[in-house]
Amino acid sequence: MPLSHDARKPMFDLRAADGVLGSTQTLVSRCHRDFRSLAEELLQRLESVPLEA
Repeated sequence: MPLSHDARKPMFDLRAADGVLGSTQTLVSRCHRDFRSLAEELLQRLESVPLEA
Protein backbone atom coordinates (compact mmCIF):
# COMPACT_ATOMS: atom_id res chain seq x y z
CA MET A 1 0.00 0.00 0.00
CA PRO A 2 2.73 2.57 0.72
CA LEU A 3 4.02 2.21 -2.85
CA SER A 4 0.50 2.78 -4.11
CA HIS A 5 0.27 6.01 -2.14
CA ASP A 6 3.68 7.19 -3.30
CA ALA A 7 2.90 6.42 -6.95
CA ARG A 8 -0.63 7.86 -6.62
CA LYS A 9 -2.07 4.80 -8.35
CA PRO A 10 -4.29 1.90 -7.42
CA MET A 11 -2.29 -0.95 -5.93
CA PHE A 12 -3.10 -3.24 -8.85
CA ASP A 13 -1.76 -0.75 -11.42
CA LEU A 14 1.72 -0.62 -9.92
CA ARG A 15 4.60 -1.71 -12.14
CA ALA A 16 8.33 -2.29 -11.75
CA ALA A 17 8.96 1.39 -12.56
CA ASP A 18 6.93 2.26 -9.45
CA GLY A 19 9.17 0.11 -7.26
CA VAL A 20 7.23 -3.16 -7.34
CA LEU A 21 9.92 -5.79 -7.80
CA GLY A 22 10.41 -9.50 -7.13
CA SER A 23 8.36 -10.88 -4.29
CA THR A 24 6.36 -7.66 -3.95
CA GLN A 25 5.16 -8.04 -7.54
CA THR A 26 4.13 -11.62 -6.77
CA LEU A 27 2.20 -10.49 -3.69
CA VAL A 28 0.40 -7.76 -5.65
CA SER A 29 -0.62 -10.32 -8.30
CA ARG A 30 -1.84 -12.75 -5.65
CA CYS A 31 -3.78 -10.01 -3.88
CA HIS A 32 -5.40 -8.97 -7.17
CA ARG A 33 -6.44 -12.57 -7.84
CA ASP A 34 -7.86 -12.90 -4.32
CA PHE A 35 -9.86 -9.66 -4.59
CA ARG A 36 -11.24 -10.70 -7.99
CA SER A 37 -12.25 -14.10 -6.61
CA LEU A 38 -13.96 -12.45 -3.63
CA ALA A 39 -15.82 -10.00 -5.86
CA GLU A 40 -17.01 -12.79 -8.17
CA GLU A 41 -18.23 -14.81 -5.18
CA LEU A 42 -20.12 -11.81 -3.80
CA LEU A 43 -21.76 -11.17 -7.16
CA GLN A 44 -22.88 -14.79 -7.41
CA ARG A 45 -24.38 -14.67 -3.93
CA LEU A 46 -26.12 -11.36 -4.58
CA GLU A 47 -27.66 -12.66 -7.81
CA SER A 48 -29.42 -15.39 -5.83
CA VAL A 49 -30.95 -13.00 -3.27
CA PRO A 50 -34.59 -12.17 -4.08
CA LEU A 51 -35.44 -8.49 -4.35
CA GLU A 52 -37.93 -7.17 -1.84
CA ALA A 53 -40.73 -5.00 -3.17
